[in-house]
Amino acid sequence: MASAPKDWFFKEYRDIFEKTGEVVLTYIMRCGTDGKSSTVPLDEYLRNLPQESTANFNIRIMKKMKPLDSKELHEKRDKHLKKLFNSTELEQLEDDPSCDNCDISLLCKIIRNACEKVSDDDKQWSTESTEMEYFVWKIKCRRNNIIHKKIPKIHNEEDFNKEIDTLTKLLMKTLEATKTRYERDEDEFASKKGEVLEAISDTRKEIQQRTANIELPHFKEEAKNELQNHLNLAKYLDPLHFLSGHENNIVDVQTLFSKTDMVKEDNNHIEYLEILKVIKVKTTLSHPGVKHPQILLIEGDAGSGKTTLITFLVSEWLKDECDRRMEGLDHYDLLLRVVCREENISTLDELLKQVLPRFYIKYGSYLVPLLKTCKVMFLVDGLDEMNDVSDKLVKNILSEGKECGNFTFVCTSRPDRVLDFKRKIPGNYQIFEVRLVGISQEERTHLVVKHYEWLTENVSDDTDHPKNSDKCISHLKDVMKKIGWMELFRLPLNLLFLAVVFHYKPTSITDNLTQSQLYSLIHVWCTQKLLSRLHRTLPESKCIQKKVDTVLKVVYEVALKGLLENRIYLTGNDEDLLSSCCTSQGLPRNEVMPAFYSMRRKVVYMVPKEEYFFPHKGFQDFFAAQHIIEQLDANKEGDIRCILQNNMPGHETRFEPHRNMLCHLLWLVNQGSLANKAMVLQEIIDLIKESGINYSSEWLSVLADMVPHHATLQRIAFHIKDRFDNKNSPNYKEVIKITDSTVHAAVSLLPLIPPCTVMITLERSSDVNLRDAIARHKLVHLWHDFVHPTTGATSNSLLHQLKPMNNLENFKGNLDAEHLALLPKCLKELSLVIAGNDHSRNLLPTLSEVRQSFTKLSILRIHVPVKRVTPEAITHPLPDVPKVHLILSGVGELEVKVACSIAETLCPRKKEAPENMLWL
Repeated sequence: MASAPKDWFFKEYRDIFEKTGEVVLTYIMRCGTDGKSSTVPLDEYLRNLPQESTANFNIRIMKKMKPLDSKELHEKRDKHLKKLFNSTELEQLEDDPSCDNCDISLLCKIIRNACEKVSDDDKQWSTESTEMEYFVWKIKCRRNNIIHKKIPKIHNEEDFNKEIDTLTKLLMKTLEATKTRYERDEDEFASKKGEVLEAISDTRKEIQQRTANIELPHFKEEAKNELQNHLNLAKYLDPLHFLSGHENNIVDVQTLFSKTDMVKEDNNHIEYLEILKVIKVKTTLSHPGVKHPQILLIEGDAGSGKTTLITFLVSEWLKDECDRRMEGLDHYDLLLRVVCREENISTLDELLKQVLPRFYIKYGSYLVPLLKTCKVMFLVDGLDEMNDVSDKLVKNILSEGKECGNFTFVCTSRPDRVLDFKRKIPGNYQIFEVRLVGISQEERTHLVVKHYEWLTENVSDDTDHPKNSDKCISHLKDVMKKIGWMELFRLPLNLLFLAVVFHYKPTSITDNLTQSQLYSLIHVWCTQKLLSRLHRTLPESKCIQKKVDTVLKVVYEVALKGLLENRIYLTGNDEDLLSSCCTSQGLPRNEVMPAFYSMRRKVVYMVPKEEYFFPHKGFQDFFAAQHIIEQLDANKEGDIRCILQNNMPGHETRFEPHRNMLCHLLWLVNQGSLANKAMVLQEIIDLIKESGINYSSEWLSVLADMVPHHATLQRIAFHIKDRFDNKNSPNYKEVIKITDSTVHAAVSLLPLIPPCTVMITLERSSDVNLRDAIARHKLVHLWHDFVHPTTGATSNSLLHQLKPMNNLENFKGNLDAEHLALLPKCLKELSLVIAGNDHSRNLLPTLSEVRQSFTKLSILRIHVPVKRVTPEAITHPLPDVPKVHLILSGVGELEVKVACSIAETLCPRKKEAPENMLWL
């Protein structure tokens, strides 16, 4: 170590030598004095040796003397003891009967004189051999040389390690000779060998810890600066590399990042800027005073923004502490990032060598111990995208950190891979989980406009496209008003794709756009851009479209193979297959590959190499579904299962990770015109069921992506009926939930399934008539237009449509005074929004009048958007109900006084008032 004093390595070598030498010599002493109790001092033991003892102490006396009586023998032994050991040594032996605290010099004297079966010949001790005496003598001489500093100087870590290796070999040979001399069993020998090796390891750890404590203040600051330089480019995204065909369309993540919805394990919402506080709070409450390494698992669907969130975390850490928005980052000294799909190193040591090369040279093997004294956050992006090498890397880091309470891991993964990863985590880790839901409806328009503005201003292309104008942005906002509520736009990736499609072909966006259709539009656009480039570079070539179609078949085939092998990167065989196809079709590989894959450059054994991977798991799913379509010519029953199994020979195919691919396949078959279409659709539905459909409501989400074929509906109805008929199933009485995204699917499916309980939650008005869909079912829950109400009483028509609703227990919506009478008398919970002043003046008096007719009503919720309602419009207090929840929204600093006035009028304070809850 460059910063260590000149004699640092020597001192540490001396400590290790003395500690481990004493362990080995103490073992020899015990083997050679097997009859001695640990409570009997050595001098007493020697005085009472039997006359036939082979100990040199006894032999010397017995050789010189004629047969003695016991009294004279005792005197001779006592005199010889004082000759062998000085007064200080005898005093120590008296105070330490076990001899556990003797140094190497004293132990060597004890072994030569007190142990059985030891030679007293000086030549046998000093002549090189495999005998125990020679090794003990060598340890003693080495120790004397160390004391007098006569050993070769240890200048650096390499010299130090060589000397430690030499010492280890000497000690192991000494133990082996001891085992042979005293005929000790193999188990004891193995145990002692392990003890010695552990003593060497423990001593080195103590040395490393002392060194770390000395170096730590400088190391933290210097390592932080170097890591920030290394990670500076990691704050940029290149979201359209594979779409635009151009490199370096990078953008700072802060430019495009938008507020993200996240929930904790208890399903309560958490602000994305506060996710690190989950770790802090749980640690404080559950393990006070105990430091364990921690893992925060962030799970989210493909396209939900996991990588973007990790990039945002990096970007925040790179800022000055005073400028950071992400709470909790200030706790960490250092930040390390692992991108699972890209890594080509397998240990923490190699990672540090890569990201802290200067420090690796300076500290060598002490870099990891130094790191363990720091508070380190490891960002592990894409557990579900691990290759064989990154799998080893993550396991190694977890193993290194299992005793390090300063380590925190923030890991992202798709939900289907979380359980597998948790099984691999060492037991002493604390695990916390949050779920990345996506982008809320309120944020979606803002985010898609940001994408569009960046796209038009920064991404160059070869064709003319609409410019970033107020008119275009206004049009985009209008489009989002129509389709932004859709479930597929919960995923930020789909919002990016929408911005791309709007930029290049806005007319292709329809009001019933689906996720598969969006992927299809992007895929067609990528292909068209490739064709445009090829027509310019190969003007004489014919049938370019046909040639590209041929290559696409290989792209689809490679996608399915990679999907089933749980990897998004291309293997060497994949690249060879694609290259061969490009060559046979006369197409330039360097144009074709970037059209469908992302690429990174790395150096392997000093050789630069390009590695391709699918830009996103969603595209791999879509391409894999395309390959299955290509293979369905025969249309035999069970065709799809056979295709999947043939691509995974020797392995049982699991469908849980592939539901998204199967849903793309369902859409493609539904759109196509296969001869045996109904049979194929039924098989896909069966496979989707095997992918882990746990609730019947999930089938509505599957159908939401299409106008379903009759065969699809019939097969889903079959599975739901089978579930309801199974009385052993814990879910056979489950509730079917209808949302904005699944309302059309519900109209198609609900008339075909057995009677069940239904809950309807709608945030927007719809022209879909649900009367016939729920006619046979029990509607218990109806929510509509409550959180973000429009100005009109929009729930009126829905009540007319669904009456009489004799089983309804919970209503939440936007009603006018006249339509309160349509609510059933059995209602238990009523939630109403006051949408404006006129609405308030009519609704509140009528609500008080009809209150008595709701005999079972136990909870009343009233939502008042404060910016729409003035205190003067609140003419009546709320009627008496056991629990009243008053929700006042849109309250800023300027609205606090108005909100208090509204609350006071609606819920006046009385001694015997019902339980009131005020939410701001």
